[in-house]
Amino acid sequence: METLFRLARIAYPVTALGPGRRLALWSAGCPLNCPGCITPELRPPNAGQPIAVTALARHILHLDQPLDGVTFTGGEPLAQAGALGALWALLQAARPAWDLIVFSGYPKAQWLRRRNAARLLAATDLLIAGPYRPQRPGRHPLQASANQRLHALSARGEALRTQGAKTEPGQRNLGMIDAATGWLIGIPTPRRRPASAPDPRHSVNP
Repeated sequence: METLFRLARIAYPVTALGPGRRLALWSAGCPLNCPGCITPELRPPNAGQPIAVTALARHILHLDQPLDGVTFTGGEPLAQAGALGALWALLQAARPAWDLIVFSGYPKAQWLRRRNAARLLAATDLLIAGPYRPQRPGRHPLQASANQRLHALSARGEALRTQGAKTEPGQRNLGMIDAATGWLIGIPTPRRRPASAPDPRHSVNP
């Protein structure tokens, strides 16, 4: 049976969600409801559109873009860890030089308890894990809040964490939801983060 993934958004090349030129993929659905969530429109489990994992992998692999890696964010990647693990296996087989960064609102311990997350966790290079806490500004450019932990799960992950620490905080890219609607992509500094839930047509998305 074909594995389906519920895709909220995809953007490339992105430089604001990890070092290098990356493909960023937003999974739909998140049960955490963190105060100050910057992508509340992606919380519903029926957000986005279902797509077969093999079709999504084929689309990504045929992009005419030089990429260094992939970033999974959301929404909440752990909510679709099985499908993302299957997707990454297809991408990694064809692009072994690509690295993988995953942003999650769940701590690493929660990932370890989920059997369907084992495949994705084992292949992840850098896991940025923990719920967003607006009262605790992040200190590392890849942290939205300081309670989040950057877990380097491989030698490549350690290099990503080190390179990420040297980047300018608050980098942003412009993405397009459709031909007329854009949104800002990145991990904003506290002064750039909106005070309330943003309009999804013009938001900043970790």
